[in-house]
Amino acid sequence: MIKENIIGIQQKRMLRTFAIVLIGLSLQGCLATRSHIGAGLGATTTTVACVSVGIDNPYVIAMCTLGGAIAGADMMYQSDYDVHYGTFVDHMNVATSGSSYTNWHNRKTGNSGIIKTTSLYYQGPFKCVDYDVTVDITNPWPVIGMGNIDRRTEFGTACQMPDGRWLEKPYKNPYTGEWVSRWK
Repeated sequence: MIKENIIGIQQKRMLRTFAIVLIGLSLQGCLATRSHIGAGLGATTTTVACVSVGIDNPYVIAMCTLGGAIAGADMMYQSDYDVHYGTFVDHMNVATSGSSYTNWHNRKTGNSGIIKTTSLYYQGPFKCVDYDVTVDITNPWPVIGMGNIDRRTEFGTACQMPDGRWLEKPYKNPYTGEWVSRWK
């Protein structure tokens, strides 16, 4: 009887601590980075998985949570989207007049991308480059059963600002007549 009460008290404390951590994470709002989000989702997923297989030792559950948080944060931090965008910016920075391309491939994940520039011109003081981008990324999401495949080809024009940033040049949608940008 006493042992059951102690276990019940420990479980309530653990749930209370878990709730406080979740509330703290939700209050971060825009301050949360992808690594924070990955850590929270990874921790939640592994905690649920450990509890659902019948583990009731709070120390083992805490180790499951910690392992999931580390794996989730690493998964989100080491994103192939970062590799793709980094390759994109590097290629745009060295673009010359005429057509050129760069590709990348991650052997570990099988993800890849191709960046092709078709023309370079100056619009006033701004260097503008027309590009074609092909993305083939499968996301390993840190939540069980979630993940998606991102396969797309996009065409556009980006111009380099005086501070070195690249901004996509808006285009006029032929169907609505509105000026839009792909990146929001």
